[in-house]
Order: sequence, then C-alpha cells, then structure tokens
Amino acid sequence: MTKYLLLIGLVWAVWWFWRKSRMSSRGSAASHTTVQRDAERMVQCTRCGVNQPVSESILVKGRYYCSAAHLDDSASDDA
Repeated sequence: MTKYLLLIGLVWAVWWFWRKSRMSSRGSAASHTTVQRDAERMVQCTRCGVNQPVSESILVKGRYYCSAAHLDDSASDDA
C-alpha cells in the first residue's frame, strides 16, 4: 500500500512542477508580447457627439471633430 501512495505522490509532484513551469513560461512570454498603452483623453465630436481619443480627432477653433466630413458639415452650417 505504501508503494502506491509513494507512486501517487511522485506522479502528483511531477504534474505540479510541470504545470508550474508551463504557467511561468506562458506568463513571461505573454508579458513580452503584450503592448501596454497609456490611457488617452477622450473628446466628443462637436457635430455628432461620438467620443474618441484626442489623437484621432480634428481640432479646429477649440472644437473637436471625428472626421473631415463633420468638420465640413459644421463649417457649412456656420456660413
């Protein structure tokens, strides 16, 4: 009976070490491939109200627009 308990303990230890090494290698590989982006301020389009990052918006006269078409539409409404 003791032989079986030792065999079960040995199999469990091998499985545990194998799983632990697999998880640590997966975690280190994921940390190298994952690109971390900083949070960016969101702004609202003056024309349609869609929220988008500042870097993707168009700023004209203190107003943000989501596209050139909305900038043109707003300019034609003002005229």
